[in-house]
Amino acid sequence: MVQVDLPAAFATGQLFSLLSRRYLEKEPKIFTNGLLGPLNFYLTCGLAPAGLFLLIGWPSWEVMYLTDWVEQPFDRPLVAGFYVVFLMLIVFLGNVGFTLGHHWLRLGRYRWVLWGTILGYVATVTPFLLRWGVWFKVGTHQDFLDGSGYSFWSPPFFTGWLVVMSYMAVASVVAGLWFLKQGRLADR
Repeated sequence: MVQVDLPAAFATGQLFSLLSRRYLEKEPKIFTNGLLGPLNFYLTCGLAPAGLFLLIGWPSWEVMYLTDWVEQPFDRPLVAGFYVVFLMLIVFLGNVGFTLGHHWLRLGRYRWVLWGTILGYVATVTPFLLRWGVWFKVGTHQDFLDGSGYSFWSPPFFTGWLVVMSYMAVASVVAGLWFLKQGRLADR
């Protein structure tokens, strides 16, 4: 969901900066360090595809049924642009989280990065709490207003969601372990 994916991107950038802490504490180049390339590879090929897949397939669900505006991108440049900006924001916010984490680590403010990570993930969970249960029904905006639609657990939604979330989870664990390894290599 858009409201979840964006703070998750920031929090993930912060988390990856924590995992590679020892490298970043010693690396003076904040905007050109050697981990930004792998970070951007992960953001574009690991994190962003999940949100984009769900936005394209189930747009009203992905925006928590706040509007039907996103449902019809055909021949509507602003809606198509929204999809593109969403993808760009995932990458941008992930970079902001990581770069800010790097900056704070260089200043010796480890706790700031830790709190940035925690607050980022709290902001990720908050939309689920504020709109409790809205994600259990899948359909168009009109389906939501009518109380119709189908269950979250029904195909094709659940099958697609499970595949894309599994892909994202595996990519995130692999990337996280890689960043952790890079931090540990800095000790040698």
